[in-house]
Amino acid sequence: MIGWLRRWGAIAAAVIALIGLGLLVDANEAFPMLRVAVHRTPALLPSTIILPREERRPGIPVVSLYVPNPSLWDLDTGILPNRLRHGRAWERQGFVSFFDGERLTFSGSVGVRIHGGGSRHTRNPQGFRLFFRKQYGLPSMPAQAAFGEGHDYALKRVILHNDMRVWLKDMRFHLTNPLAYEFARALGSITPATRPVRFYLNGVFQDVYVVTEHFDPRDYFSTHLGHSALMDEQSMNRLWDQVQAIQPMRMREVSKLVDIDNLTRWFIAVIFCGTHDAFQGPGQFMDPYRRPAPWFWVAWDMDESFRLLDHDTFDKILESATSQRGRRPNEPRPRILTGLLNDDPEYREYFKGLWVDVMNHVLTPEFVRAKYDYYAGLAVKLGVRDTDYLPAVKSFLDQRPAVLRTMAAQYLKTGPMVQLRMTAPGTVNGHQVSAGWTGYYFPGMSVRVESASGVKTLVMNNDTTVDEDEKRMTIDE
Repeated sequence: MIGWLRRWGAIAAAVIALIGLGLLVDANEAFPMLRVAVHRTPALLPSTIILPREERRPGIPVVSLYVPNPSLWDLDTGILPNRLRHGRAWERQGFVSFFDGERLTFSGSVGVRIHGGGSRHTRNPQGFRLFFRKQYGLPSMPAQAAFGEGHDYALKRVILHNDMRVWLKDMRFHLTNPLAYEFARALGSITPATRPVRFYLNGVFQDVYVVTEHFDPRDYFSTHLGHSALMDEQSMNRLWDQVQAIQPMRMREVSKLVDIDNLTRWFIAVIFCGTHDAFQGPGQFMDPYRRPAPWFWVAWDMDESFRLLDHDTFDKILESATSQRGRRPNEPRPRILTGLLNDDPEYREYFKGLWVDVMNHVLTPEFVRAKYDYYAGLAVKLGVRDTDYLPAVKSFLDQRPAVLRTMAAQYLKTGPMVQLRMTAPGTVNGHQVSAGWTGYYFPGMSVRVESASGVKTLVMNNDTTVDEDEKRMTIDE
């Protein structure tokens, strides 16, 4: 009996070693007892065993993916040589393990596909999409294992996203997506959960990646809303025809079709981040239970953000007399936003009010700096090799608000924005502010200021200062 156990122990050790080297295909049936044991024991899965031991360090999140080498590299059937292929036919079985420092938080068998659009054509380390299915043994994974505390739902698909993008041939930007999502989320946009990690494929370090929740009309919304959403071409064409029929464009009519607040917050988010190529998908969805209107948008694929300080996002989103924006002929966002800003005084006032509210009280210098500092520190901690991009991102975020004040005034034809400075604590339009706070408003806007000296309603036509020390309001002519 003892000899039999020793013999099987030696075989098991040898098989595990071969798996770790990528030499044993998962379909091998020569050791059925071991194969079952490996599938059921997270610590014995190939993706767990193959991770170098030194990678399990305190405070460092790591994802290890194992895919048998033929499934990865075979010229005819491997997913990497055929990375331009799409669909279920190009999904291969693999194993994934999530580590939070030294702790293994999750490990299981998954379906693996190539992920990405333009990135499929580059020489950069490839992104992957993971699918949890019953046929692989697990229909889902707990989101908390991927994203940490506060994510108490099931995931059916996950993206391992190579977030590095080269800009101007020599600068490599990292972690742009999660940073841009932070700002979009603060503005009220729908964003995916993300987590930067160190990523290993078959035991080889690829780069600092971002684990990202994928927007799928069934899986994502069934989990978060309790029912599916729609994003089929027929429904999108119908919305396009309905939008085209509204002449002139009016917010009250469009609001019966589209969540205007949701759309406007997406618009402001991509303007602030200076996002190039903002019309990404999956981005447009219809929820028949959503009120007051079923159509809405999510923030997705904002990796080309924070590049050019003077990038005119207004111009890239809004239509001109001779151009239609967007990747699809039925993309309604440019048509709606352009028509409303040009033709509907009610929407212009709504837009101006929302703009000054989020710029003055949400995307504050303190908030923006804190988010930058967090991701800059994380890049260094996770071992991003090229950090030359960090000063460029910092400079962009420091200076972008001033650039946008001029840009917004030009597009809205309001004249220069007016500064309001509080020299003592109080509230501005219901927002608590401290002494030294500075905000900016479009000319003619009314601002309600409350401080120890009382309540005042200011019409912003000049640079205005509320001076609590002298108990008086002064307006600089």
